[in-house]
Amino acid sequence: MSSCQEERVADLPLENYCPYFKNRAPEPQPDLRNCTWYREKSCCLSKELDIILEDIPPPTGANQKCLKMLNYLMCFVCAPNQNVFYKDERLTVCIDFCNELFDACGNAYLKGSKIRDFYLSGTDFCLSRKFKVSAEKDVCYSPYNEDESSASSTQINVLFLMLGTVIVTGL
Repeated sequence: MSSCQEERVADLPLENYCPYFKNRAPEPQPDLRNCTWYREKSCCLSKELDIILEDIPPPTGANQKCLKMLNYLMCFVCAPNQNVFYKDERLTVCIDFCNELFDACGNAYLKGSKIRDFYLSGTDFCLSRKFKVSAEKDVCYSPYNEDESSASSTQINVLFLMLGTVIVTGL
């Protein structure tokens, strides 16, 4: 490739795609019942999200803030820019979000122990879930990297993945 061609390729905008779902393009999903802030452009279909979230019980003793944070975490599968933070079947979560998740869920129980007693920090907790953790906001997932006002106004459904390792392979 010539240097002129390389420059033109470098100037092309990075298109979002959905590696969790075999690299398809994000599309409008007006019927999403959860993760509704992604209705305009989403990687997930409503039926796929329902399957992913089906029968995942909350950790014992989880408060409303914990439930909300876990919901936000699970919504990464719908993010239209998931190609930025989901690579090689592994999710990279922003360190600030890990810390907030840990603070919100620290008094809930996982495998019979309080999360706060089992892990030292949000980073430790996220790493134990097999996530990567990053402080670079342009390469990690956080619902706050999206339109926060629409994310916080959505109806929160109960969905959780703390009782085991997160499902990180596509459907």
